[in-house]
Amino acid sequence: MKDAVNVLVDTLYFIQKSRVSAQVRKSHLGKNKKTCPVTEQVLEKTKELEEWLDGMLEGFVKKHPAYDWFSKVKGIGNVNIGKVVALIDIEKASMVSKLWRFAGFGCGEDGKAERMRRGEKLHYNKTLKAMCWRLAKSLIRAKGHYYDYYLEQKQRIVDRLKAEGITIVPSDKLPKEKGKHVEKNGYFGLGHVDMMAMRKMIKLFLSHLWEEWRKAEGLKVTKPYVHAIKGHSDFISAEEFVQP
Repeated sequence: MKDAVNVLVDTLYFIQKSRVSAQVRKSHLGKNKKTCPVTEQVLEKTKELEEWLDGMLEGFVKKHPAYDWFSKVKGIGNVNIGKVVALIDIEKASMVSKLWRFAGFGCGEDGKAERMRRGEKLHYNKTLKAMCWRLAKSLIRAKGHYYDYYLEQKQRIVDRLKAEGITIVPSDKLPKEKGKHVEKNGYFGLGHVDMMAMRKMIKLFLSHLWEEWRKAEGLKVTKPYVHAIKGHSDFISAEEFVQP
């Protein structure tokens, strides 16, 4: 089943990009009061195929081992979660930290979020990372329990930065350097704060998905390092985030 889902997700990702490209072209033509029959046909056919692929993917998702859990999470659509789980090998992700890193939400040796660096091998799946961000936006729009967690983390970040004497401003109000807005001289972008809070929310969701999926598959489950080894007491269970 996993191979079939991978094919669906890969094809869906390609078709969506083609559909968006056709929409952009149609929009540009419209601004110049022009039309293109081929563009219209491409848009129509890609929409049809996208809908068919969505339906197929939804059917596979309902058979997923962790479906009983994530289907109760507000904001989790079958298509969005399908694009995430299809790219994960839960057996290889023996620890949640391995899943975080593969999904692009791990930390480097300096404790900061990993980034793409020129000349270095990429340690994560770019498509999975993109799908996780898309899922995160859906969770926020739904305003369920993960949204509440996101707001809590956002406020914590704001409080910490203010305590350090840092001024938070809209990203387009940041100081400019060589024509670009930069975070310096005691200023921090609000958009950056938002992304940091979203990242924390995504990592929490992935830890819950990892836990519920591995339990459903009969695989070993351990608490994250900071809880199991360092003794942090703020562990949050997956069951706390489902809707009644």
